Amino acid sequence: LLHALPSNLGKTLDLGCGSGRLYRALVKESKSVEHFYGADFAESMLKLHPKAKNIELLSADFNTEESFAQLRKLGAETLLSASALQWAKDIDFTLEQCATLAPFAGLFLFCSGTFKTLHKSVGLRSPIHSCEKIESAFKSHYKAAKIEKYNFSLPFATTLDMLRYIKLSGVSGNLQLSYTQMKHILENYPLKYLEFETILLTGESRC
Repeated sequence: LLHALPSNLGKTLDLGCGSGRLYRALVKESKSVEHFYGADFAESMLKLHPKAKNIELLSADFNTEESFAQLRKLGAETLLSASALQWAKDIDFTLEQCATLAPFAGLFLFCSGTFKTLHKSVGLRSPIHSCEKIESAFKSHYKAAKIEKYNFSLPFATTLDMLRYIKLSGVSGNLQLSYTQMKHILENYPLKYLEFETILLTGESRC
């Protein structure tokens, strides 16, 4: 996502900013940000976000019209979001609203192929959207769209280490496994790694 962005971002809104990992990365990469708005529905995350004169933090939920109405008033020039919007309840609604927030967007999302083999092994359906659905929604609301898809894996020494990682992972969707499911995974999971499927989206708003 960082490498896909211009050097000067102007007034920037990070939707689903969490504890500020994206802001820290922007500073590290020497991206120029005139004013930074961080929006997240979790107050506990906002408390961990870096603070500065040019940073303004807001409580907002990317599933509600009320939050988008609030965010539109900021007059952002660049909309960013990293590893958050995959949790949108209605991805078309969320991306349609995102297009009203800033002229340019750079978004990175996880897709339903993430943890594919794990989900299949215990008969679960992914809680997040497919790359195809995300891409289609983005193209509907953004022009000059650039789409890049990435598949990668994360290895683990043991299956138990993998399960511990999942419990703490931000892409687990609070995955709740029963004792029987966990036992089945420990005894039968065929891989020594977890699969991840992601999509990078950049484009200009059609609004």
